[in-house]
Amino acid sequence: PVYHDPMSNRRHQPVLTRALFAAIRERYQLDWHGIHGVGHWARVRVNGLRLAARTGADPRVVELFAFLHDCCRLDDGYDRGHGWRAARFATSLLGTHIFLPDREFDLLLQACGGHTGGDGHPSVTVQTCWDADRLDLGRVGIVPDPLRLCTAAAQDRGMIEWAYRRSIRRLL
Repeated sequence: PVYHDPMSNRRHQPVLTRALFAAIRERYQLDWHGIHGVGHWARVRVNGLRLAARTGADPRVVELFAFLHDCCRLDDGYDRGHGWRAARFATSLLGTHIFLPDREFDLLLQACGGHTGGDGHPSVTVQTCWDADRLDLGRVGIVPDPLRLCTAAAQDRGMIEWAYRRSIRRLL
């Protein structure tokens, strides 16, 4: 079936399947409802699709990034290698649970691996992934700084306020 994404008005094959979701859940070692868990991933997905509609980022990569980027964390603190562990995990799922052309899969790996410290990337898709994650910082009491965001769409004051309000709902 073809999936119509109302956020970006694009059509594409669904990338978040039940089997993929089950594999991610099995791999995740932390509190499922914690600060880096499924609620965060769902907000990153919505942030990312909203941004992708404005940036032209690949929504398939954005959706996969949302649910993979933190799935290999070992703790909720500073876990230096978690993004690259997520990239390796994604590689193990290629062809069985993840189906992307090589170019887009490479972007997914770069987005996952570099999301913690990345401050610039030539791909708008990678930039959109990073921004989608950073727009959810309210869940840990941080208002996203426009200077730490990559795209003009994410730097928009209205986008930051919208995402921040969504991110703090879990705290109320």
